[in-house]
Amino acid sequence: MLRRIKRDYRKLAPGKFFSFNQNVKHCLIGNPNFPEAVWGAHLAVLQQYFEKMDRHFLVFRLAANGDRLQIRERDKLTEEIVVLLDEIASVLEALSVRNPDALFTTGFSVTQERRSHNRTKLPLTAPPDFSVVNTGERGKAIGSATTMPGVFNSEIHINRKDPSVEEDWFHKLIDPDASNMVMENLEAGNTFFRMRFHGPDGHGPWSAITSVTIT
Repeated sequence: MLRRIKRDYRKLAPGKFFSFNQNVKHCLIGNPNFPEAVWGAHLAVLQQYFEKMDRHFLVFRLAANGDRLQIRERDKLTEEIVVLLDEIASVLEALSVRNPDALFTTGFSVTQERRSHNRTKLPLTAPPDFSVVNTGERGKAIGSATTMPGVFNSEIHINRKDPSVEEDWFHKLIDPDASNMVMENLEAGNTFFRMRFHGPDGHGPWSAITSVTIT
């Protein structure tokens, strides 16, 4: 069974939308299944969501008195929050590939879909064109690769010591968009990178190792 987040929050009445988001916010803050370290470039989206929810909390209370200006502000915030929820839901689904039960800890409604047994599964292969570019900004680089059918997300490991020693590699990023994998807070100096795809049955083989000097 495949687990997916229901996008049923899009049609909730104002009161139910408020309660739903308060629960989601409470579940995502400090969630050990989805710590800030795994969000990568998407952490900014999560933080923006928290900020919008703080504003929504105040406006929702004021709109309850029938103030038309506050009602319009509430409805505008609702539209903006739905956009953020759509992106957050996609990221959570990608991050939970190896632990789909973790979705039940997010506050979202979760549905299960039966896998089709009629399709021929293609095994995941190593990314053939994985590359990393130094952006010129301090501690920042962008990885990219062409994705393939059946891929849920992409994982990058980095190594600042000996790339032939497996113990020197450590996880840096999981991203659903292989074409634009933004890495931040990297240490300056020569750094080795490798990448692999994740699909419904686990991960594929590592790409070739590439090295970049980080500024």
